[in-house]
Amino acid sequence: MSILTSEALFRRLFFQWGLLLLIALAATGWLASRDFVQLNASVYDRLIAWSDKPVNDDILIVAVDDRSLREIGRWPWSRLVHAALVDRLREAGVQAVMMDILFLEAEGDGKADRRLGDAMARAGNVYVPLARAPMATPGAPPVVYPPLPDIADNAAGIGHINVEADLDGKVRRLYLCEGVIGQVVPHLTWALFDSLVSKGLATGMAMPGEEIQSIHNTPSWHRDHLVRVPFRGSPGAFPRVSYSSVLLGEVPDELLKDRIVLVGATASGLGDRYAVPVSGRMGTMAGVEIQANLLNGLMDGYVITELGNATRILLSMVPVLALMIALLVSRMRYVHALMALMVGLTMAACALALRLGIWWPPAASLMGLVLFYLLWQWRSQSVILRWFSTEIESLSSEPNMVPEAGGSSGMRWGSTLHRRVMALEAGVQQLRASRRFVTDMLDSLPVVTFLVDGEAKVKAANRKARWLVGNPAGVESWKLRDALLTVVPADAVPVFLSEAGRFADVRHWHGQAFFDRWGNHYRIEVAPLWTAITLDAGWLISLVDMTGERRAAEQRAHMLRFLSHDMKAPQASMLALLDMQNGTAALPAREFHERLERQVRSALDMIEDFMQLAKVEFGALDFREVLLANIAMDALDRAWPLAQAKGIRLESDNLDDDGGPIWGDQGFLVRAVFNLLENAIKYSPPRSVVTLSVLQSGDRVICQVSDQGIGIASHDIPYLFESYRRFDADNMATGLGLGLAFVKTVMDKHNGEIQCRSVVRQGSTFTLNFPAYADAGD
Repeated sequence: MSILTSEALFRRLFFQWGLLLLIALAATGWLASRDFVQLNASVYDRLIAWSDKPVNDDILIVAVDDRSLREIGRWPWSRLVHAALVDRLREAGVQAVMMDILFLEAEGDGKADRRLGDAMARAGNVYVPLARAPMATPGAPPVVYPPLPDIADNAAGIGHINVEADLDGKVRRLYLCEGVIGQVVPHLTWALFDSLVSKGLATGMAMPGEEIQSIHNTPSWHRDHLVRVPFRGSPGAFPRVSYSSVLLGEVPDELLKDRIVLVGATASGLGDRYAVPVSGRMGTMAGVEIQANLLNGLMDGYVITELGNATRILLSMVPVLALMIALLVSRMRYVHALMALMVGLTMAACALALRLGIWWPPAASLMGLVLFYLLWQWRSQSVILRWFSTEIESLSSEPNMVPEAGGSSGMRWGSTLHRRVMALEAGVQQLRASRRFVTDMLDSLPVVTFLVDGEAKVKAANRKARWLVGNPAGVESWKLRDALLTVVPADAVPVFLSEAGRFADVRHWHGQAFFDRWGNHYRIEVAPLWTAITLDAGWLISLVDMTGERRAAEQRAHMLRFLSHDMKAPQASMLALLDMQNGTAALPAREFHERLERQVRSALDMIEDFMQLAKVEFGALDFREVLLANIAMDALDRAWPLAQAKGIRLESDNLDDDGGPIWGDQGFLVRAVFNLLENAIKYSPPRSVVTLSVLQSGDRVICQVSDQGIGIASHDIPYLFESYRRFDADNMATGLGLGLAFVKTVMDKHNGEIQCRSVVRQGSTFTLNFPAYADAGD
């Protein structure tokens, strides 16, 4: 993808981003203005259950439990019993007493009520609740029932004990102020806490909770300062003692002294019990224990307050806005990771705020995040598919050099999305085929080729290059210098590889030459690679194999030396004979003619060898199925007169008419075997033996020529088959000429091998190894 087209795609995505920004923020704000109780409550209950804040040991619950009912009697109890409890707590030296028990109706003639009032007056620290009756008719103010006058007049404080149940029936919140307009009373727990502050037993604070106008407010009834109860654990978390055990003196004064005592019902089926977030398997929590949790939070300075509507709406938009900004900064990448991160951060922020005493309901933010995520996935994919469709149509209109496997018409069924996906698949296949075509084309180049960047690091290499450095799997990311150093001899590193500073720029490598460990010679050619995307995409480095040209030049040099010496020698000898014959030292006519004939035949033999070598090197061979045994017999027949003239015996082994089927040119093969026999006869003494054998071993056919001649020195054997090569005259009467070079060339043309084993003054053995003809015998 070019820079221009990618920027165009980004602009299209940015437009969608801006549109979704407005939609997502507006939707999140609307969601935040609604109360998704179930989702928010589930998060809140889980977080509040993880609270690790300890309970305050100064708070003690005196419980009207099942034991107390058995020992004292049926409920309600006489006010005299409560008066006795107040006196007992006063004598024990408690700091304050909060009675979570209603005293609304007179008992008998009122003496018991007065006794309780007197006990409360003596204590001076007893707090009692008032009651609120339900509304008689919709819109009518609730009826408030204060405690009896004897009790109310002697109470240290009076307050309401109402709680707020959510739609799921669980109690999580309550109002710290509630009542008839002009007679608003605080919550009983706040009244107790306020007195503790005045006595220096607790740190004061302003009444928490924003002054929120409740939906239950009427012109004559008002409630505000809504807070959430900071529960410290499941029911039973606070220390408690039985009501009857306190009356009976079973609880020592040391346990009661300086404690803040909350008296309330906890027995089964008695008093007020509520479902709370931390009740768990316990089912419900007694009202007195809810008051204990609230008092504990007030004394610790930790009460959970709710955000106002405006603040809640603005904060709910923050995660959505942060996700969209992060997506824009990352240039539309990592959307899944950013979504998961933002959900996690939202939940973490909610938990942190709750730990700081602020409840931020996360439901609106989470739904806003999900809404934006779904819309973004839809719109971005739609834009990308549409962009791909346009680009693929543009690609289809361009000339296509890639050969197609088969014609395929465009998809004509399915929805627009299906057709775009199929078009995208076709475009990807075309791009993949184009890339493969370029790779195959690079591999098909006849020369070693590397594609390198500006730092001479290999970006691509064709098959010949990979095989040259001995790493068929690939040399990408290698430095070109390091790759070439693996193939050059360690003692012959060329200057352009050894002097890294001087030849740091690959452009200076152009025209440099080197040879590898196998003797192959190369010339480096450097060309810049220009593309439509970037002006400078790298460099094409080609290693042109100059081995053939180099060997041809060497052969020309050898040939010139051969023509100037070996071909010149017989003619010079003939001129010398003619000059001598015209002088005083003339030879007899017979001897003169014999010597002249030998020189003429030597020159003719050299010319014939030269012509045969040229034919096999540059001419077309007539390949057909032949039998190596027949070729060996023909060569023996031609060599027999030479052997007879020198007194040498020719022997043959394993020669038959069906032996050794090969694929070759019979004429050149007979000449090659004859050359070996001729050399063996030439360099063998009289009365010696020359042996010719043919045998087949598996898929190979082997021909061997052995003699008992003067042999060849071991240091000459590696150069034995080179054209125009001359050897030590001490080992050979004359040079081997072009005969063995002809044999080697014939073997190369037939995909065969030639080997020589020789011991000086003991003889030599030449072995011709051919591949057997596969269709023989079919």
